[in-house]
Amino acid sequence: MISMYKFYFSLIGVKLKGLEKYFLPLASFFILISTAFLNFFLLAAVASTTLRIIIEKDYKNVIEKKFMLYGVLIFIFLLLSIYYTTADFDSICATLKKYVKFLYIPILFHHIRSNKNHLLIINYFIAGGVIVLSLSYLKYFNIVNFNFLYSYFDMNLVGTLTRASVFQTSIVHGAVFSFIFYLSIFMARKNKNYLLYVFSALCLYNIIFMNDSRNSYIIALILLFFALYYYIYTKKYIVTTFTFLFLFLLFISPLSSTLTKSLNDASEDLKLLVDDNYTSSLGLRSLWAINGIDNLYREPILGSGVGSYKNSISVFIAKKDTHVNGKLAISNNPHNEFISLSTQLGLFGLTLYILFLYSLFKEAKNKFLGVGVFVIISISSFFNSALYDNVFGLFIVLIISLVYQKDFIK
Repeated sequence: MISMYKFYFSLIGVKLKGLEKYFLPLASFFILISTAFLNFFLLAAVASTTLRIIIEKDYKNVIEKKFMLYGVLIFIFLLLSIYYTTADFDSICATLKKYVKFLYIPILFHHIRSNKNHLLIINYFIAGGVIVLSLSYLKYFNIVNFNFLYSYFDMNLVGTLTRASVFQTSIVHGAVFSFIFYLSIFMARKNKNYLLYVFSALCLYNIIFMNDSRNSYIIALILLFFALYYYIYTKKYIVTTFTFLFLFLLFISPLSSTLTKSLNDASEDLKLLVDDNYTSSLGLRSLWAINGIDNLYREPILGSGVGSYKNSISVFIAKKDTHVNGKLAISNNPHNEFISLSTQLGLFGLTLYILFLYSLFKEAKNKFLGVGVFVIISISSFFNSALYDNVFGLFIVLIISLVYQKDFIK
């Protein structure tokens, strides 16, 4: 009877092996196209790999790096904080559902290492990027109108889709294309594929001049700096170096209406903030940060428990005479991962997340793609709750699992 079960599970394992290597490539392809397909294929990779680990009893090799341990510990302590949380049941469940992504990292890392499908993932990533970038240019220049599609699927909530973003928010669009821009440079040099340099430049232009996301501007410019350093340091590909240098000079010229508008909006946000008006994007983030600091002051060690930020900001606004839209301000997402975790787990959780980032940085040292991923995650943690957001969080765990493979990031 036992041998029959072993045969049955081994047969399942063989069949899964042929299918599962395509799960993450397909998730990568759909990351900017369909949230439903992204979730389906990524969760399929998690489920199939978990099953394989159980069948093969390969438990020792699940948590291979320190950042995986810190991520798992953050989720465990969020789970334990249910004991003392001030949050309601719905907020607890919603938050745990968001941060369970920390558990995906070691599993997806194991998946890629076992299937050796990192190049397949990259190819699908770039293929999806080519399609969405093409649609983005068509949309931006009013060649194709997506309004009927957006209306039918109710996709343009709170104006999160801009002239350049197609199927995801401008924040996700910009961050993902920042990675694709950087990844394409790496693959162009590796494979001597000069078309990828052109594609990379088109991605960069789209991020800076067409997409409206200040978070992405910062990420893209830092990645551009590292790309320039990478080529200058190796003293090769002079033409490419001067091409990107030329693009950099374009960034400081007033050629982009989108970039100029974004800078003007930032200036207006600052003026409103000076007058204690928190209705703008910058104002809301400032309000959430002030409340987060207050939360840390009140519950410094272990925080207020999982999912507690929404309750804390609601109480904070009620106590203060604050000019703000409560419907936008009262949320469990303070758009800052440090604020989010320090409110829920205090200095304990904040320290764990800093250790998580430091471990990523240490692993990425002197490694081109690793540095790029660290920049994306660390910058996004200041301006967004990187792991809390659904698509952005899945994107984060996917690229960590991809580029921190031992042989791949050299």
